[in-house]
Amino acid sequence: MIVNVQGDINLSYVQNLCLIFFPGEKFSREEKLSDDTPVLDLIVEKTEAGCYARARMSIGDKSESAEYFAEPKPMYSDERMAKIVVGTAMYNCGCKLLNYRPPWGILTGIRPAKVAGSLYSELETKTATKKVLSSDYLLSPKKAQLATNIAVFENKLLSKFSSNTCSLYVSIPFCPTRCAYCSFVSYSTKRLISMIPEYLERLFLDIKNMVELIKAKGQRIVTVYIGGGTPTTLSEQELEALLECITHHVDMNGVIEFTLEAGRPDTLTKQKLEVAKKYGVTRISVNPQTMNDDILKGIGRKHTAEDFLKAYDMARQVGGLSINTDIIAGLPGDNFASFAKTVDTMVSLAPEAVTVHTFFAKKASDIVHSGINVYSRNNAEAVKCVDYSQVMLSGAAYRPYYIYRQKNTVGNLENVGFCQDGKHGYYNSLIMSDRHNIYAVGAGGSTKLVSQSGAIKRFYVPKYPYEYLEMGAEGEKMLAIYKEMMDFQ
Repeated sequence: MIVNVQGDINLSYVQNLCLIFFPGEKFSREEKLSDDTPVLDLIVEKTEAGCYARARMSIGDKSESAEYFAEPKPMYSDERMAKIVVGTAMYNCGCKLLNYRPPWGILTGIRPAKVAGSLYSELETKTATKKVLSSDYLLSPKKAQLATNIAVFENKLLSKFSSNTCSLYVSIPFCPTRCAYCSFVSYSTKRLISMIPEYLERLFLDIKNMVELIKAKGQRIVTVYIGGGTPTTLSEQELEALLECITHHVDMNGVIEFTLEAGRPDTLTKQKLEVAKKYGVTRISVNPQTMNDDILKGIGRKHTAEDFLKAYDMARQVGGLSINTDIIAGLPGDNFASFAKTVDTMVSLAPEAVTVHTFFAKKASDIVHSGINVYSRNNAEAVKCVDYSQVMLSGAAYRPYYIYRQKNTVGNLENVGFCQDGKHGYYNSLIMSDRHNIYAVGAGGSTKLVSQSGAIKRFYVPKYPYEYLEMGAEGEKMLAIYKEMMDFQ
């Protein structure tokens, strides 16, 4: 896509708005790539009287234009006001050109509840917040209500955590097979799987070093999250060694939630679940993705719907574990009847939490390069599926408690976590906030630190296990990075 901008506006923001209407597009400075290359011409003018924007979108011989002007508003900075004006002009233009109204309006970014929460803090009522989300950000009434309800819940939950609390994320970046929509394709190769023993040896050292530094800084770990990959790719013995290391170094008396991702049913055994329970794990994920075996095969999953049911039943028999199940709307080849069956099955099983994702393929994934069209701007089937999941789960006494969005998601939709009363995942809400430190160890881990002034800084661990292992057998390089983290105030 070609984007021509005149005026003072963040180019990245403009490109993200373009992706709402043209998912999967890449941006070029070339004059013309082909006859069907979308083109945006945008003019932005700022004066003391307000901000004006004019947008013109073209595809081949078709083009539409729209303009918008707004005076300054006390509740918005000049930058925010300019984004709203530009977004409104582009939105109106895109809607006319493509006959499509994005359900999330001009709201970009991964955390829609953050914007809703900021507005709620200013306006103090849900009604006023929903009204502004619909009028200024052009959200549909359904999405405005969803974002507002989650924001209010998050604000209440986050108020329970003091500034000296933090979370620990432990990365196990290995999977038994690769999903067609995932870009981490080489994590499942036999060569990398063979690295697990060496990887764990290094990881144990990093857990020890990180936790010691966290304690020295006067912070208290309140949630521990073991993610991946698929952590239950580890053998029973390897999993027990990992959990023993964590519980040995972390003061578990202060931990209110201990999560183990066990997403692949084909990696679960009764012994692994019993080990998890033995070491105090409180929450696990057992993920069907879909209850349609043909779709599972198509996306590279090696388990069946029956395998999921057996794994779920096994977890219930072990007892004492809060279970989350992940399902995905809009998977290639899936339809409403199939997805509705998946939702109905989850409701009948009654896990403590259900996370409803909308299909999203990473750019480096196999499915993107397979020739299958994975980008869908206006996917009525996916919209119907997501709406059905929200109605059915709400009717079964689940409440939405966290939300995030991704670029190029089918139908421009969202991912929402639902839970039974009091069964929310604390870590999921904490990672979406800008008020909580999350320290990460292991390959691909991302540490997010929040300063006393509210500034945020991130530290990244190398993505691949072999890169991680190359950082020094004794962990010297990682220890230096950890010490730099602790200096951030």
